[in-house]
Amino acid sequence: MKKKETNGQGSAKPKADYVVGIGASAGGLEALQEFFKAVPLNTGIAYVVIQHLSPDYKSLMDELLARYTRLAIKKAKDGMLVEPDTIYLIPPRNNLSIFHGKLVLEDQGSRSGLNLPIDIFFRSLAADVGKKSIGIILSGTGSDGTLGTRAIKEAGGMVMAQDERTARFDGMPRSSISTGLVDYILPPGKMPEELVNYIKHPFTEKSNQAAPALTSSEDTLTRVLLVLREFSGIDFSYYKENTILRRLERRLSINRFERLDDYLKLLIESDKEKDILYRELLIGVTRFFRDEAAFALIKNSVLPRLLDSGNKQLRIWSVACSTGEEVYSLGLIIKEFIEEHNLDCDVKIFATDIDRHSLELAGQAIYPESIVGDIEPRLLAKYFIRRENGYQVTESIRKMAIFATHNVLKDPPFSKLDMIVCRNLFIYFKPESQSKVIGSFYMALKPGGILFMGSSETLGTHTDAFNTVNSKHKIYAKKQGYSQGFPHDFTASINYLSDKQRTSGTQFNIRQPRRDVITEKIFNTMLPPSLVLDEQQNILQVINDINPFVKLKPGKFTNNLNSIISPELSMIISNIYRRLKSSTEKVIFENVRINQDDEFVKLDVEGRLIMNEDDQKVYLVSFLSRSVEKIDTGLKQVINIEAHYQDQLSELQHELQFTKENLQATVEELETSNEELQASNEELIASNEELQSTNEELQSVNEELYTVNSEFQSKIEELTQLNNDVNNLLNNTEIAAIYLDSKLCIRKFTASFAELSSLMDLDIGRPITQFSAAFVYKDFLKDIEYVRKTLVSVEKEIEASNGVLYFLKIVPYRTDYHAVDGVLVTMLNISGIKEERRKHLKASFRLQQALEMGNMAWWEWSLETGNVEMHEKKATMLGYTFEEFPKNVYKICEFIHPDDYEYTMQNMRDHLEGKTDSYNVVYRIKTKTGGYKWYYDRGGVVERTSEGRPLKVVGLVVDVSEFKELEQKLGENQ
Repeated sequence: MKKKETNGQGSAKPKADYVVGIGASAGGLEALQEFFKAVPLNTGIAYVVIQHLSPDYKSLMDELLARYTRLAIKKAKDGMLVEPDTIYLIPPRNNLSIFHGKLVLEDQGSRSGLNLPIDIFFRSLAADVGKKSIGIILSGTGSDGTLGTRAIKEAGGMVMAQDERTARFDGMPRSSISTGLVDYILPPGKMPEELVNYIKHPFTEKSNQAAPALTSSEDTLTRVLLVLREFSGIDFSYYKENTILRRLERRLSINRFERLDDYLKLLIESDKEKDILYRELLIGVTRFFRDEAAFALIKNSVLPRLLDSGNKQLRIWSVACSTGEEVYSLGLIIKEFIEEHNLDCDVKIFATDIDRHSLELAGQAIYPESIVGDIEPRLLAKYFIRRENGYQVTESIRKMAIFATHNVLKDPPFSKLDMIVCRNLFIYFKPESQSKVIGSFYMALKPGGILFMGSSETLGTHTDAFNTVNSKHKIYAKKQGYSQGFPHDFTASINYLSDKQRTSGTQFNIRQPRRDVITEKIFNTMLPPSLVLDEQQNILQVINDINPFVKLKPGKFTNNLNSIISPELSMIISNIYRRLKSSTEKVIFENVRINQDDEFVKLDVEGRLIMNEDDQKVYLVSFLSRSVEKIDTGLKQVINIEAHYQDQLSELQHELQFTKENLQATVEELETSNEELQASNEELIASNEELQSTNEELQSVNEELYTVNSEFQSKIEELTQLNNDVNNLLNNTEIAAIYLDSKLCIRKFTASFAELSSLMDLDIGRPITQFSAAFVYKDFLKDIEYVRKTLVSVEKEIEASNGVLYFLKIVPYRTDYHAVDGVLVTMLNISGIKEERRKHLKASFRLQQALEMGNMAWWEWSLETGNVEMHEKKATMLGYTFEEFPKNVYKICEFIHPDDYEYTMQNMRDHLEGKTDSYNVVYRIKTKTGGYKWYYDRGGVVERTSEGRPLKVVGLVVDVSEFKELEQKLGENQ
């Protein structure tokens, strides 16, 4: 079902479901013609052709493609809806993008540096259409389209590239293929068939049916992941299932499978397919300074924070670094910051990934030319070296980075880090995997260390572990005192015995209990009801039954003790915290009365510090009934609860009084400030009202003046134009002309007419009938009278009284409203024209004789239209009549012998490009009878545009068949 968009008149236009972006450059014309020649009709696909066009060249692509396809061809316009079964062509001097199914044009002049129109469109296509975006890279030089290829693959789309062996110029296809993200590598003529098969595949056409089909057999899906783990050593079961299914959908569609079981067989047999699926799941979509605002924030806010204390070493971990663009982006901004502030700091960026191939590319630090679209020209010139196949990062930046293979889910993290950069990795992980990794990040960072995440990622369950530096760009700082769970130093770590450990090294195969279970049993046996708390009174562990002392409250649940405990106990525990922080190791509050089941119960509350390491403190709070015998295990402080209540009350009263006084002073200051602001505001309102009134008056006057000025300006322009026209005609023309009014009185005449008739300025206003009848030629007055009465023009060649031959034209003089208001007489001296005509006829006769005798014919080719004008001899020499022979240059070229075709065309191209002074070639051309004759063809450009672009080529062909036969015979005799 195609989407429809309604316009202002209520009509609806179909919107294309699939949009194909086709990037082409040098040599792309032939590839495009071959592609669209094979494109079927009524597929519902829209095609947008992005070329590298000269800003001064009028593209004829629409006319050239129209010969090979019946699809509608349109030149892209701003705001144009992308409709199915239509080809859209990018206009010169513009970049093209797509937004909400409509084309958006942007002047290329608004972008600095190298222009990359294919990357620009592909990126917008990926963002707008998502998994229904398709990119095709055809012949061309450079690397435009490579970064766009990555964007389309990230969005779940499909990419094709022309087979390098069939491309005139293989730069663009080779660059895209080298990413490892291209789904099809084919000649252009075979692409449409695979394209249609792809979009018609059930998983592609009805993606909502794909997930049930793929998940119907969990065992098969598990086996797919097992095959990948054996091939790559990576367990993808930690990835989100939807991510895996989307990649599998595309691989099944491309390989034309409908069942996962069938695809599994291919996967088991083909290492190539394993590698492709492995790369699909590890799509390293990145680029330099991805999200520029975030990197600017790192440079301007985060780096000063990390280096302002004279830090001599900066340790950064870039997780899932892919091909290294992000790593070197960090290196660039850090290098710039250090130089700007003249700092002495050693920078180490630990860059890790599980993809060894990506790490190899990152280590080489050579990137395609298209990166110039993402990097400032200043940084490009300073920190990059031009190589044959792109740009390489300078050694000063490369030595900052240390690349290594690392599985963030299994391998231990780095330590004592100032910053961790992990962007767009968690979007692929399951929530439990995300939580595990963020926990390891917390432990790896120094106090106050920075965590830089992707725009679509969150901290999940670890929001309390970090302070927010910038929520928009997901920059966080490590918060001290946060504990992720039960401290490792307090209990034995949780370990599971492997099957091998359980069965080897012992005489009996006995299942061993887990250590954490044993530890918990010991605590529950030895300790009274207790709570393990962190510095914020968050509950880390519960020991024994504490239900008599806590009570859940309605509302959102938290693990903070104050939300589940009575106010009396909360106050006691808060006091314990304060006293323990003042270096006391143990505090006991005796005879604490609490209401328990409508009865008052007395108990002792004991608190002690049990861990104080790495800026983390952990406390143990125990509730002991009075009947329990308490053992003094060390230094403690026993406090009488009644006395404590009185002290606490006094302290609270004092704090309340102090707070009231501060609040009163603050209120008074605010009131004073408010009064001053109110007075200032009233003054501003009054001034604004006066200015508004004055502005309205000025606006009214301005409108009136503008109207009057416009009227005057219009009249002045009309009068000026009319005056200029009349003066130019009267003073500068060589045409003899006289204007007569409706009464045949002289209104105006030119200087040429005055010389012819001896008229003078004082004759203006006199009737023409007062002059001699033959003062110009014999029937002059008679012809004027005839035109005035019949309104029929008179044209003739006459010999004037001065003996000069003129072309005479007498017409009615008409006003703007087509009313007849006199007669206009014009006379053009054609004496020279007649002489030239005689010479031309004589020369034409001689040329005709020469062409007949020499078996020659002239031709003239218009490059704008493709049409050829020629002497009829060019057709008759081949046995055709002039009417039978084609008049289009492309049709004529089809008559050239196949063996001579490319040589002839290259000769013409070299001349048009200015490489040769003339077009000079000998080739065979087909006759009407099916044979071939030899033509000697010579020509050259005779007309160009102001920019030097060829417009017209003129030449001469000579039948040299007899000479060729004679040359062949001489060669045989020798």
